[in-house]
Amino acid sequence: MAYLPKEHGAYGQVAFPLATAFGVSGVSTGGLLVSVAVIAGFLAHEPAAIVLGLRGSRAKRELGASATQWLSGCLAIAVAAGIAAVLDLDPAARRSLAIPAIPTVLLILAMIQGHEKSWYGEAAAALAFAGVAVPVTMAAGSSMKVAFAVAIPFALLFTTTTLAVRIVILRVRGGGDPRATMATRRATLAISAVATAVIGAITGWLPWSALFASAPGLITASIVAARPPAPARLRSLGWTLVAISTLTAVIVVATV
Repeated sequence: MAYLPKEHGAYGQVAFPLATAFGVSGVSTGGLLVSVAVIAGFLAHEPAAIVLGLRGSRAKRELGASATQWLSGCLAIAVAAGIAAVLDLDPAARRSLAIPAIPTVLLILAMIQGHEKSWYGEAAAALAFAGVAVPVTMAAGSSMKVAFAVAIPFALLFTTTTLAVRIVILRVRGGGDPRATMATRRATLAISAVATAVIGAITGWLPWSALFASAPGLITASIVAARPPAPARLRSLGWTLVAISTLTAVIVVATV
């Protein structure tokens, strides 16, 4: 369908944190409302890209009117579900909505500027999708510690593997960009190392399971960054990341 998001990896970034949050804390009215708002916002992405001209002038000319209708409908659902969620959540869970909201605003700004595919645009999307797990988990009565133990492994998984995949592309796009490739590799390895150290240092506050659950994603991202596969293997890499996301979810549900 023309208005469904084209980035297949984004479907997993939406689904895994939500499913894991429900698996850890159980289903709640507030959590379901937040999920509806998130999914509606996600489905608004492609029509918004068409309306903004990010898919080309022809797509905007031919699909603009219907894309505007689709966008309006998705935004109406997102706003209605969001307001209902705010009214349903307790004060602590309500405040936690800021965690996914801040990177969402950054993503919207990047998209308006035509930079949604930049490293910071993709990182903002990864953090927003992972951050949604915090209010969804807290909506069912779980503590903030538990909510962060759910969200942090996915935030690190999505952010570092997104950067790692960019390395594969930067090596060949436009004949290759050695400087950008090296900078992205260093950033990926640095984030992985610093995140491991920080989580290890705060295990007195954060459950130890957060480090355990973060390990598969950080290890995978480091391996891909250090030894990037050929672009022809991107599809296989995508399925590998789905498997790693599944493993991360299983670890979180089993240990948090």
